[in-house]
Amino acid sequence: MTEKKQWYQRRVRDAKSVDEVVENFEKLSVKDKEKVLEMTSKINPDQPVEEGEKEDNKSKLTKLFYSNTMNAAGQALYYVLSRVKHSCGPNIALVTKPDTYGHIEVRACRAIKKGDELRADYLPGIYLFETKEMRMKVLGVNYSCDCGVCKLEGNDAQENETTRFRIKENYRNTTIYVTFGDFLQALEHCKTMLGFMDYLDEEVVVKKVSVTLECWQLAVLAQLQRPEADLEVEKYKEKARVLCKLLGPIEEEKWSKTEKLIAEERLEELDTVKLRASGPWTVQIIKTLLKKDVVPAEPTVVEEAAKPVEDGKPATEPKTEETRERKPRKKESEEKTDSDKATSSVSESNSATKTPSKTTKSSKPTSKPKKTEKK
Repeated sequence: MTEKKQWYQRRVRDAKSVDEVVENFEKLSVKDKEKVLEMTSKINPDQPVEEGEKEDNKSKLTKLFYSNTMNAAGQALYYVLSRVKHSCGPNIALVTKPDTYGHIEVRACRAIKKGDELRADYLPGIYLFETKEMRMKVLGVNYSCDCGVCKLEGNDAQENETTRFRIKENYRNTTIYVTFGDFLQALEHCKTMLGFMDYLDEEVVVKKVSVTLECWQLAVLAQLQRPEADLEVEKYKEKARVLCKLLGPIEEEKWSKTEKLIAEERLEELDTVKLRASGPWTVQIIKTLLKKDVVPAEPTVVEEAAKPVEDGKPATEPKTEETRERKPRKKESEEKTDSDKATSSVSESNSATKTPSKTTKSSKPTSKPKKTEKK
């Protein structure tokens, strides 16, 4: 089995039903069917399949669909937008509108000159910052990108690859520190990532929007840990607002949602916590910083009868468990005398228990008295 056939089968398994694709195709008009069949597939239609296997029209149609499909309220095929090519430095963003089913809006994310080809980014997550070989592998077998970034050569290509690697490295470090609840260090790595994106400038404008929004969220969280520090919360808030407005209603809605969560102190629901935190301890740290669900431990008071005042001295205060456990340590001399008394008492008791084996009526003196000489 060839590598291209494996790629095709992997994509087909993601579909709910291949028969559903063919059924919807048959419902189209003759003119619309011609438009679909004019599309090209990443899998070469002339590619020979395994021996003894013949590719039918159903298989060809499925290849066309899954090579050009787009995610917008499910997998869908578009006559115009499906023809938009990928670019590692896109000039447009394809934004889905939540209020309309399957509606995609095209937004320019940088200046476009007359005659320039419209190109979008189809790489998921942070794959845009991988090496050229890895980017092509994710996009699909037998795919070759001819965008301006992939055409770079020599030092320019090396410098671009290094910058993208630094962005990916700081992205992962941000995730690690958010997971462990160190929001100040996470903010530093997020700011560094944003700095490298500024260096690439217009190549990564779409990704920069989400990173700037995350810098604002992390600055708010870090401010709880370092109240005395100036973490430029308002600066990132305004910068995120401007960039979100660039990409339209969906990103503006994200900005408004973030502002609402911060105002209501529901910081554990922020996107940076939901997407990066891999355990419940991050949420618990946030709640502790906000003093939510945190009950301070109070010492247990043991009630005792107060002693009367003697010689002008106040009565003793009731003792807590801590004061009851504390006992004055005896000096070494006192400990020594106590041990001596203990040993002497043991020896006396032992001697008292001893009884003579035989009893006599009279006892003889141990030594005879000396006789006195007569003069």
